Amino acid sequence: MVLKRLLNGRYQSEELLGSGGMGEVWRGRDLRLDRPVAIKVLSAAGLDEPMAAERFDREARTAARLTHPHIVAVYDFGTEENDSYLVMELVEGRTVSALIAQGPLPVEQAVSIAVQTCDGIAAAHAVGVVHRDVKPGNLIVTPSGTVKICDFGIARLPQVAGENTLTGPATKLGTSSYMAPEQALGRPVDPRTDLYGLGCTLYAMLAGAPPFAGDPLSVLHQHVNDPPPPLRERRPDVPVALDTLVSELLAKDPADRPTDARQVRHRLAALLTSPVSVAAAAPPISSGPVVPVDPPPPSPADRPGPGPAAPGPGGPGGS
Repeated sequence: MVLKRLLNGRYQSEELLGSGGMGEVWRGRDLRLDRPVAIKVLSAAGLDEPMAAERFDREARTAARLTHPHIVAVYDFGTEENDSYLVMELVEGRTVSALIAQGPLPVEQAVSIAVQTCDGIAAAHAVGVVHRDVKPGNLIVTPSGTVKICDFGIARLPQVAGENTLTGPATKLGTSSYMAPEQALGRPVDPRTDLYGLGCTLYAMLAGAPPFAGDPLSVLHQHVNDPPPPLRERRPDVPVALDTLVSELLAKDPADRPTDARQVRHRLAALLTSPVSVAAAAPPISSGPVVPVDPPPPSPADRPGPGPAAPGPGGPGGS
């Protein structure tokens, strides 16, 4: 993308925030409404990547269904001079993966992030959208503590008659460290798939790392076959009720997980008001847009996710 380019006679690019194999993310301005925006542009390499343009279009169509305080808003989508672009809410803050990189989070902060994430994914599930890549890199926390979910590029949409599906039943899309067993096996997904990703994310926030480690194939094997290491062995101050909930979220069989995000939210919110919750002060969140830089196109089984504030350039990171 050319510096200081004007898209659609309306969106002025101002500063490159991040770039990678799939595209670029720019800080920009909507000249018509005079507001800051993030502009995500699919690169020529991204256009050549099989199904990349379709995923880009899917992200726009998915986001158009979703209007919620805990989901990054998409304002516009278009093509100009062979460039496909998304105009999105510019979110100031840091990804949860960046917070975890500094060490395990205070229990109360981790629970608060999970409560807000439940609100966002419950709204998506209510209109038939399954995110399929819930992970720390796709959650942005603003300086005020508000959580925003981003990157719906591989979301499963309600099937429309006559519409081709993006992936077949045996295709694995997601990030290995946070991928549900049914996803790893190429089986159908539903809202409980996102709850597994939330469980892995909660585990990572509390323990400082996701449940399983190793190369992507080894991690997928562990998700399918191995019990996660007990959370309270890694983090003894985690309340028993929270440890129990995380264990339920990480159940191998979707039938053994909580039924929906609203139920999980209710149980988490109860912990925030319970005397057993740990009320440690959360470290301050710095301002400024979160800028992800994506690596070369990954294998489908370990797709990186844009760790965005300006949601990522279309190819994400593994956290």
